[in-house]
Order: sequence, then structure tokens, then C-alpha cells
Amino acid sequence: MGAIVESLNEYQFIDRFKKIRPDNFSDQALTELYNYYTDVSEGIGEVIEFDPILLCVEWTEYDTEKEVLSEYDLDSIEDLHDSTVVIPVQNGGYLVQDF
Repeated sequence: MGAIVESLNEYQFIDRFKKIRPDNFSDQALTELYNYYTDVSEGIGEVIEFDPILLCVEWTEYDTEKEVLSEYDLDSIEDLHDSTVVIPVQNGGYLVQDF
């Protein structure tokens, strides 16, 4: 099956995401997701499709460490790293890949 693929830079990624799901993630979290999936794509040598709805299903942004620990009933963020991907966000929050 053929496909037409367009590469997105960070600005385009955030802009397009915000047009589809404007309230789901902060700009800082979207930057982290962009960087994460760019690294994954380079690591596996495959293109990753831009799918904002899937990202909203797969990831949750938390404003604080306390909020994450409360949600998962854990004592430390390190404990969560054993179960899923946790990405610190520049604004002090965290992105957690839902499992």
C-alpha cells in the first residue's frame, strides 16, 4: 500500500496538534512528545505517522510529581519508570505513557 508522507518540524507538529486537540497538552509537553517520537523514529529507522488522537489516548500530562504519584499510588517517579515511559516536562510536569 502506498502512502504520501510529510515530515513535520517541531513548530508544525505543535501547530497541527493544537488545531485538532487544542486543550490536551501544554506546548512544553508537545515539544517533549515531538522529541521523543523523533528519537524513536530515528532509532527504529521507520517513519511514525502523525496521529494526534492516538497520542491523546496513549499519553497523559500531569502538572506535578505529586499528581503522578497520587494517580498511580506510588512513592517515587522511579517506581513508575519500571512500568512505562515517563518524560519530565520543562514546566515541572510529567508525561506518562498510559498502560
